[in-house]
Amino acid sequence: MTGNCETCAGHIVEALKGAGVDSEDIVDIGDGDVTACDQIIVGAPTWHTGADSERSGTVWDEWLYNTLPGLDISGKKVAVFGVGDQQGYGDNYCDAAGELYDQFKAAGCTMMGMTGTDGYDHMESKAEIEPGKFCGCMFDEDNQYDMSEDRAKAWVAQLKGEGFF
Repeated sequence: MTGNCETCAGHIVEALKGAGVDSEDIVDIGDGDVTACDQIIVGAPTWHTGADSERSGTVWDEWLYNTLPGLDISGKKVAVFGVGDQQGYGDNYCDAAGELYDQFKAAGCTMMGMTGTDGYDHMESKAEIEPGKFCGCMFDEDNQYDMSEDRAKAWVAQLKGEGFF
């Protein structure tokens, strides 16, 4: 995880305090760890945006496009979060979260935790799955770091209300 992504994952874990939730970097887990989960919260910073598929062989590219399609995770509950810079990269804000959403949905997962785009200032995003709706919780530690903790708390409460846990 990058620093900002790790920070936001920490906010989510803190909001889930007492629920027995762990935060792991994708490089530290095996395929069996993923398939053993009933619920998966997955997040990523926007990486190598501007390309529609694999960019440079990053760990995420390798896992998302080569490993994930071979895993039996159909029916798992999945919630996605993304971290980006809506001012500096407003034309591809949190695109990686949109790619995560697309790949997990294609794998047959039940996607949960969609949020509204109100309060954000971006031009385009793969994470915006329909007008006014993100595929999960989006964070901007560069421009709205003061909102991240509250966004994480609200999102976790929403996931609980949706029956994610």
